[in-house]
Amino acid sequence: MRGRLAPGPPPEVGSLGTWYANVVPLPYPGRSVVLFMAADAMLSVVAPGRSLGTTLPVFQHRVPRLLHRLGLPEAWAEAKARDLADIHIARAGAETLDRRVLGTMNDAAVQIRYDAEAAGAFERLDLDAVEDGLADVPLGALGYSSPAETVVRVARGERSGEERSGG
Repeated sequence: MRGRLAPGPPPEVGSLGTWYANVVPLPYPGRSVVLFMAADAMLSVVAPGRSLGTTLPVFQHRVPRLLHRLGLPEAWAEAKARDLADIHIARAGAETLDRRVLGTMNDAAVQIRYDAEAAGAFERLDLDAVEDGLADVPLGALGYSSPAETVVRVARGERSGEERSGG
């Protein structure tokens, strides 16, 4: 699996859109996760670590697992996994021109820290449960659909609620 972190705005990649990443410090000394988010679906994937480069293989492994947990067709989830073999990830912040992405990533980071505090220890933090929870949150940026609902529509070839409403 390859991937690249490149300067400047990334090209649109795949049916979930561009992926962005940001480091989220946890309430445990020296522990962080990297939050990856697909711009079009606002789908979040969380990988333990601080470095985008070293967490990329974990991200590429976790995406199809999340898609399977969301009940998406196996063939579609595996195709998305293959799309990630050569993916461009942009760091959130200066390279992210879309305020919807920045705001949603900030909200997700708060939720991740809350979940980490509730777990009490890094070893008890269930990243699958964190991702599943983030996938179920209705978002204004998606016309108050959840990322899970949006990804299901994308998998069926439908447009998102925001695209239908012209937003």
